[in-house]
Amino acid sequence: MSTDYQQADRDRAVVAGFYAAMTRADQQGGFTPEDLVTVVDFFENEQEIEINIGAPVGGIFRGPDDIALGRHRMHELCGFTHRDHSLDENIADGPGRVVCIGVNHGKDVAGNPWSMTTIELVDLEDGKVIRKRVFFQDPEFLRQIALEREALLKERLVGEYWRTDNPLIALRKDGTMPTD
Repeated sequence: MSTDYQQADRDRAVVAGFYAAMTRADQQGGFTPEDLVTVVDFFENEQEIEINIGAPVGGIFRGPDDIALGRHRMHELCGFTHRDHSLDENIADGPGRVVCIGVNHGKDVAGNPWSMTTIELVDLEDGKVIRKRVFFQDPEFLRQIALEREALLKERLVGEYWRTDNPLIALRKDGTMPTD
């Protein structure tokens, strides 16, 4: 029978192993088969993730598809990837919970770099991640970047949409393709 301290150490090792695999993949230009197994195992049992950035990126995401889309949307709109995260410290908060302190880096819509502290509360059950809550130091700053990126994306897509041969062009008032 393991003690709470032993379980906390094992939980910390699971989280540290994930971030180590991500760092190696970034440094080596891809995942080794072993590191890929570690990363997949980390995400495999995750049931929920909460991101403390307001709309259009934050919220609570449940289930593998919703979680994957939520993460992807956050990364795309806020201007960073999973590789733009460095882990500074893992603190076991007892069995079943690991607190991570790290720094995320990215770029705003003008290409200006940003960095901010991130705290993650990772809940584990039987050594598997089941829930993750992510708290950014300045969520409003990231929300503004996301809103700017989303507006640029919408502008580009609307421009492209009305310049293509699509059947909804008939909904335009004059029924013709725009000339601009």
